[in-house]
Amino acid sequence: MQKLYRSGKALMNEVLETKLMDQTIAFWSLGQAGVLIKGQQEDGWICIDPYLTAIIEEAEPQSEFKRAFPPVIEPAMLKNIDGVLITHDHGDHLDLGTLKELDLVAEKTSLIVPAPCKASVTNEVGQMKLHLAKADEPLTIKGFTITPVPAAHTEYVVDENNDHAFLGYFIEANGVKLYHSGDTVITPLLIEKVKAFKPDVAFLPINGGDYFRTSRGIVGNMSFREAADFSAAVGADLAIPIHFDMFPNNRDNPAYFVDYLFHHYPTQKFHMMVPGERFIYFK
Repeated sequence: MQKLYRSGKALMNEVLETKLMDQTIAFWSLGQAGVLIKGQQEDGWICIDPYLTAIIEEAEPQSEFKRAFPPVIEPAMLKNIDGVLITHDHGDHLDLGTLKELDLVAEKTSLIVPAPCKASVTNEVGQMKLHLAKADEPLTIKGFTITPVPAAHTEYVVDENNDHAFLGYFIEANGVKLYHSGDTVITPLLIEKVKAFKPDVAFLPINGGDYFRTSRGIVGNMSFREAADFSAAVGADLAIPIHFDMFPNNRDNPAYFVDYLFHHYPTQKFHMMVPGERFIYFK
């Protein structure tokens, strides 16, 4: 496994010691689609899609989904986090191993999952406060305002109550707007919604999809080219590619994303994060 930039207690100390001014946000890459986000002290901190175990390959040793690097932190290290947001019920996003370990120590944590995921988590967590996320219905966690957004992975899927199974999230805290897409392809509706939100920062998957991965049951996402075009189309100030580092069998080279931006959108700001890295965004 590859070496991590920062991990464990050193990473958590950095999170706890990071102090921010107005209109500033800090975020850390947890790998894959996982992001930890912190505002000012009164805003608290949250994370999205933490895959902090190897539950996929442990449950199925023959799985082609094998971690390229160890978890940047242990799940229990998030025991004081204010909220955990889950975008959909795939093991690298809704990691029941992480949630069960965190649930043993969490005293004030809210767990936000798409409403159709209720059955997947109800018997696994008891201490965390469960909130069922529904598209376009905002909720608040301390200083974070969070609005779920429908995602199409690779199409929009709703349950019998018309609740979306795949979500992204609009997040506002300390004067900064962030958009985490979850797993999705691009649709006219998505462009319309995100453009109206006017995100300062957009976290977007770049692993794409193709015939052979689809034939093996791997559901696709935006490609690096689409993510770059999308960033420009919605007016994101800063584009952060995600979903490219965890599994060698299902990723794309982020250098292609950078090269495409250089040739087509040379003024588009971007940053390619490594697992365990902190980025502080000043609006």
